[in-house]
Amino acid sequence: MWCRIRVYPAGKAAMVPESGRLLKRCHNWSHLHISPPQVCHRMDSSRRFNRGVQTQGEMLMMTIRPVHHFLAARTLLRLCFVLLPRLVALFLCGLLLNASIARAEVGFEPGSGQLLLQRPGLPPEPALLQHSRFAVQIAGMVAVVRLQQTFENTSGDWVEGVYAFPLPGDAAVRHMEMRAGGRRIVGKVRERQEAQAIYQQAASSGRKASLVSQQRPNLFQNRIANVAPGETVSVELEFVQPVEFAQGRFSLRLPMTLTPRYIPGISLPRAENGAAEASYLAWHAATDQVPDAPLIAAWQHPRAGADALPLNPVDIAVELDAGLPLAQVDTPSHAMRLSREGSRYALQLARGPAEMDRDFVLRWTPATGSEPRAALFTEAVDGDHYGMLMVVPPALTQADTAIPRELVFVIDTSGSMGGVPLQQARHSLAAALDSLRPADHFNIIAFDHEYRSLFANSRQAVPDALRQARRFVSKLEAGGGTEMLPPLQHALQQGLATTNERLRQVVFLTDGAVGNEQAIIDMIAVRIGASRLFTVGIGSAPNSWFLREAAALGRGRHLHVGESSEVSTQIDALVDYLSAPLLTDVRVDWPQAVAEAGGPLPDLYAGAPLIRSVHFNTPPQAGVIRVSGRLNGQPWRQELELGGSAQQPARGVGSLWARARIQALLDERYTGAREAVIRANVLAVALQHQLLSPYTSFVAVEEQVSRPTDVPLKPDAVRNTRPGGQSSQGFAYPQTATTASSKLFFACLLLFVALLFWVMRGPELDHVPDDAKR
Repeated sequence: MWCRIRVYPAGKAAMVPESGRLLKRCHNWSHLHISPPQVCHRMDSSRRFNRGVQTQGEMLMMTIRPVHHFLAARTLLRLCFVLLPRLVALFLCGLLLNASIARAEVGFEPGSGQLLLQRPGLPPEPALLQHSRFAVQIAGMVAVVRLQQTFENTSGDWVEGVYAFPLPGDAAVRHMEMRAGGRRIVGKVRERQEAQAIYQQAASSGRKASLVSQQRPNLFQNRIANVAPGETVSVELEFVQPVEFAQGRFSLRLPMTLTPRYIPGISLPRAENGAAEASYLAWHAATDQVPDAPLIAAWQHPRAGADALPLNPVDIAVELDAGLPLAQVDTPSHAMRLSREGSRYALQLARGPAEMDRDFVLRWTPATGSEPRAALFTEAVDGDHYGMLMVVPPALTQADTAIPRELVFVIDTSGSMGGVPLQQARHSLAAALDSLRPADHFNIIAFDHEYRSLFANSRQAVPDALRQARRFVSKLEAGGGTEMLPPLQHALQQGLATTNERLRQVVFLTDGAVGNEQAIIDMIAVRIGASRLFTVGIGSAPNSWFLREAAALGRGRHLHVGESSEVSTQIDALVDYLSAPLLTDVRVDWPQAVAEAGGPLPDLYAGAPLIRSVHFNTPPQAGVIRVSGRLNGQPWRQELELGGSAQQPARGVGSLWARARIQALLDERYTGAREAVIRANVLAVALQHQLLSPYTSFVAVEEQVSRPTDVPLKPDAVRNTRPGGQSSQGFAYPQTATTASSKLFFACLLLFVALLFWVMRGPELDHVPDDAKR
């Protein structure tokens, strides 16, 4: 075997450390061919051949390689010299292409991203800044909220601002006005396509205009055209929202930001995409399952917000008149300054404007002995009379003979649940497992872009099964997409095949961040069967409307875990709902003819009130309202005197009836009603009551022209703040002309060259005798 080695002349081995390895090789070397008899072989611990070579009376221990290794390296080097120029040329082309893409990302055409300001030494920032203010007035069970959104154009261009923002899913948006330069323009409700045409014509002609549309029941979009350089324009909305009462406590929730929704499906070609002109607003194109994705996938700020220096600042002021003595008023989401005057309370943010990175939550608890049992709130609007009835069944204890249950927990582990939300979901699920009785059966289904079950079928809640469940829960990690429909469909489908020996309950823990909500709701309506669906909203900004609607169709209840400190309280409430008897066969008898807004009366869980909105055909007259049903299997009835002390006026009741009526009409799709009939009926109610709906929009247009027609109008999408505690969602951040892809390619190229030189490196001295050192 012939080998080629490098021989260093005596005295040329320099800088040899104590380890015996050579730091610096001498460049003066020659090739020798040595026959095997002259070479002494041995194998060291690193599995390389060390050969002793006797040269001029000195012994040098050298690492050598067989000739064919060097021949392979030489071939590789020649190949590199052939490919390297081509790789460099490809790299330069990539740089040019990347530069052109970077320039496009800060352009102003549809699909190009946002209008960003680039100041020397600072990262790009939006040209249009947004500040919100909520003024809330609460009387009894009704809250009237005025939301002011102020937009400041800090650029030197004429801008069209676009802002996607959340509102409560059951809110009735009934008023809109625009203010600019001291001028006030009141908006009007028009059919959606008509309002869009009015707005587009005003925007192109240079007149100031605003268009507010509903994209989802809890997601809206505000467009403001022709905002001059340095100008400030504000849009004010008024909406009415019902107060929630559960577990002996009132609460009000105002959403502040959006959790990025997962968009399933295949992207549509732009020519087939009716929303393509709005693609610069969003991080996702339209798909076959979510064709309006560009209207709901709003950009977010790349960095997290903070109250100390908010990205989207918000002011909140609340006036509370509960109408009864209170034991406690608290705001777990924000630090508020509270003052009291008689029975009225006033609240303001304690530290000035806060960040819009979490829902605002206000809760108040009645004093002992003053808990409501029944109440009727009324309002007269233009000769029409409306009422909202609230009846709270008495608190019940669990029946002595508990019905065996089958509980299926479906937990979301997708990327949007990363960080604090998944921690809250794990803690909630662990607490729910602790509530299982030995006679219960259970299973766990976890999902992201695919789903996996703990057991093939539900198992009895014996200690061994519970230990497996806790290990399963502790190992859950967030990541992947949110393919929500298949696991939920699987959980409900299994219930269709089971017997009625056990009460089957599905507990769904998620942030609800999907864009195909309607497809999931349609599936629930078809496959719910005998199961009952309970939803637990997780995180600081969940999709609450979707989760409430899913629970209502599933004949269950919805809860929300917004703070880690709420896990224990909310799971205790969930356990009560899961185990408490139901008020069934509910019936309301009115003393006069009324038009109820909703459909059939639902079953009630203990501690949950009955809420019904009605339109009196004639002014309310003296009489008795009777509410009856079967409570724990026994007849139950409660009466309320119409016109008595339990009746009290409340502003906004008429709007809440109209909003509930619109929702009831939309729900007729589940009973086979035609879309054209639903649309016509919804339009009639929405136009009469001047409310936003899926088929109507608010539009306000200024008469005078502001922008010269020869000056371009540039779009700018206002970013939302990342929900507090959520892990970074890189896909929801606008691209700002970075060259990361080019740098990655260049790094890979350098790594390849470095590996090539490592293969071609010369032999190393494993040991140098003392004579050679000298």
